Amino acid sequence: MPSQKPIYKKAYEKIDSYSESTWLGNDKPIFENANTAVFKDLYPCVKGHTLFIPKHNTPESVGESYKLAYYCGNQWVKEGKMGGYNVGMNMGICAGQTIMWPHIHFIPRHKADAPEIGGMRHAHPGADHRKYY
Repeated sequence: MPSQKPIYKKAYEKIDSYSESTWLGNDKPIFENANTAVFKDLYPCVKGHTLFIPKHNTPESVGESYKLAYYCGNQWVKEGKMGGYNVGMNMGICAGQTIMWPHIHFIPRHKADAPEIGGMRHAHPGADHRKYY
């Protein structure tokens, strides 16, 4: 019986399981445990942009991936590798999701790396960008 070649989905294709995920077709995880695989973003917005990929599409698995991103971020801040970090998800095409499996973007931040403060308030181009602080 011939072995089956894995199927890795492309941008905007529905992904039914982690084993079909685009990341596995492009790279190897830099860290992996039972719940999460961590990859370098292929198109990073800043150096160190990392993806935390849940292995199951469930609230519990997504939560475990968020916990790992939170733990890593706090540890890296403590080690002086960054001053802070943003974590977030794009869910749905209208929110900017292109790989149709839940994944968490981890973006390192450094003092004065952006012209304005406000973080996630700037995620939506139509948002109220007045200065409140």
